[in-house]
Amino acid sequence: MSTHDDEGARDRGDEHTGLLDHGNGEARKLLSYPAMRAVPIAFLVSLGIHMTATSIVWAFAYLSCEDANNCKPEESRTYAGSVAAATTLANTAGLLSLGYMKQCVQWNVRLGLALCIFCRALGVLGILCGVLFQSFPCALIGQILCGLASDNLLHYILNSIYVHSESPATTSRLMGTSLACYMIGMAVGPLAAGCVPFVHWTFALAIGIFMITIAYVFIAIPSIQKIEEPAHVPSAGAATFLSPLRFFRDYPTAILFGMSLFLYNTVQGYLVNLIFIFTSVQLHYTPKDNGTLLSIIAITAAGYLMSVSFILPKIAREKQIPLWLDLGAATISILGQAGAAMLLTQSHQVYLAASLTAIGLATPSFIRSLVVTKLESAKSQAVAGLAAMETAGGLLSPIVLGQWQAADPGVSAFYGVAGILIGSLGCLMMGAWASTRTWT
Repeated sequence: MSTHDDEGARDRGDEHTGLLDHGNGEARKLLSYPAMRAVPIAFLVSLGIHMTATSIVWAFAYLSCEDANNCKPEESRTYAGSVAAATTLANTAGLLSLGYMKQCVQWNVRLGLALCIFCRALGVLGILCGVLFQSFPCALIGQILCGLASDNLLHYILNSIYVHSESPATTSRLMGTSLACYMIGMAVGPLAAGCVPFVHWTFALAIGIFMITIAYVFIAIPSIQKIEEPAHVPSAGAATFLSPLRFFRDYPTAILFGMSLFLYNTVQGYLVNLIFIFTSVQLHYTPKDNGTLLSIIAITAAGYLMSVSFILPKIAREKQIPLWLDLGAATISILGQAGAAMLLTQSHQVYLAASLTAIGLATPSFIRSLVVTKLESAKSQAVAGLAAMETAGGLLSPIVLGQWQAADPGVSAFYGVAGILIGSLGCLMMGAWASTRTWT
């Protein structure tokens, strides 16, 4: 192990608190922190993203099939392949842009956040134009622009704001609250889209929400410049692209947590699309049906996250809850999602499986909190490094799962999902064991 692992982590004693480690009186104090102003952005952006989540999947079905609601077997393979290809290109764009986005956020966090949201709005506009003009290239460009503003990049930028709060406990609570707000937007978005008479209108509404969010960013978020000056200023090109990965060079043990997130997001980066395509092709679900399914996932995820972040500490009546509870929550989340993958092989268990899938959505938050809290001296680098691993997993996800589903539209891909998640859990356990020997 590198000596950086021993020297980089501080002995925080009573500050050894994770995402679940909060006192009963912290909630009221939280509202006073300036970083709290960024939390509503998670809800607004999520609302716009998930208002169009099923619409985007429908758009590629519309461009691939004669009848978007009843694709023929050969059309189904084309449909699954086109979604996988578009998602791969979008995730590639997101991965390549992460290093540059990191520099932009370090220079001016408000501008970086606004630029990210604007790219998402342009992407949605591109997909809408692809549908209106029946142009697959136009829709593909739109999907790539959406990749420049993926949810991973959004969480990275927001977390870059949260880690500059005054204590690890506040940082963890802000991360948990932000993700819960994101899940609420994920629940409300599809329900709102279901109330719109035409699918095309959901794109226009989402663009409007993104524009409102950009205005809020410039009104509510301070123009914080150079929030952190990196020890090594990367040059253009490959060095900028690889700069977030320097964290793992300085803290080798953290690569196990990074690999856990990488494998997890190899599943999560395409799991919703995997479910939507399966339900559309095999069960003939409409965009409204899939929207209801997504809302169930989001509502369950938000409830689970709020329970373990706020209710559990109050029940325990302790000011400090051991850091290992972050590890326990992450473990339960991964196992729940693995169980959901097995249930998805049975069509009559789709809604139960969707609820279990939701439990896994909070996994990255628990793992990030575990690492950031233990490595307070390098928390910004940790956020960037872990975000890079998540994004890389998202890049691999459609290549593995998307092409698997394109070759076999049945249930076999879900068995692969379960296997990958078990690998993620193994890396997490090894990382937790190694960190207790080198970071304490």
